[in-house]
Parts: sequence; structure tokens; C-alpha cells
Amino acid sequence: MVTFTSNEKKLIEHAKETVVKYNKLRKSKDGIDTFYAFVMSDSGKIYDGACFETSISNGNICGERHAIANMILNESYKAKVKHVVVADPVPRVQKSSTTPCGTCRHVIWEMGTPNTTIICIQYIQKKDGWIFPKIEKHKIKNLYPHPYTPVKWD
Repeated sequence: MVTFTSNEKKLIEHAKETVVKYNKLRKSKDGIDTFYAFVMSDSGKIYDGACFETSISNGNICGERHAIANMILNESYKAKVKHVVVADPVPRVQKSSTTPCGTCRHVIWEMGTPNTTIICIQYIQKKDGWIFPKIEKHKIKNLYPHPYTPVKWD
């Protein structure tokens, strides 16, 4: 059984409500469900992000980096990522949830702490709305055990 802190619960509830809100908006404009990320900074503020995909891979921006950029824009580079929720649309419950990509893991590591939590939520659209059947919790130090650190040459 996974346990969550009160701040993690707050972020999870925000993510669930916001996924539904954003997906209703997207559907009204002929869009599809997408991958979202939500970040809580060490100040307790929450920032949203969504995956942005283009026809060239270098132009893509992951939801996690979008949410972290919103945090930096609104607070500063001194802000730290305390918790991240990633919400992935799936056709049915998957054995393992989608975790952040390598680039996002590095950014989370750099802008967070080794104990920053990553909460992965699967969501499914049903006829009467969206459900959130599976939630996993990780620490960034476990997902990114050997972070890149640049060598400082003397």
C-alpha cells in the first residue's frame, strides 16, 4: 500500500481535477487526451504542464519540463521541486506506469532534491468521465541513481 503525505495528496487531487478540466477543454476543440505533469515547489505552490509535440523531436517539450519552467517563471531558479505528478492516458490499466524520460529525470534532479517524489498516475476515459485506476510513487534518487554531474577542470 502506497502512502502519501498531505502535500502529495493535495497535488494528486489537483492533478485529477485538472486532467479532467483540461481534457474536457481539449475534447471541445477536437483534441485528444495527453500526458500532463504537475509540480509542487518547496513553497507549496502548484504548477501545471502538458506535453507539447511537434513534427520534429527536438521541438518537443515534455509535461514535466513545461511545469518546471512555469515554476521557475513564477518563483525563480532558487525554487525547488518537492513533488511531481505525471498523468498518462492509457487504454487500459498498464503493468507499469510511465515515468519521466531521462532528460526530465535530470531536470527534476537538478531542480529538486534526491528525495523529490515522482507520483505516476494512469488515467482512462470512460463513457461517463475519466478514472484514475493506478498510482505509483518513486523518489527521483531511485529513478535516477547515477545523475550526470559535469567535471570541473582545474
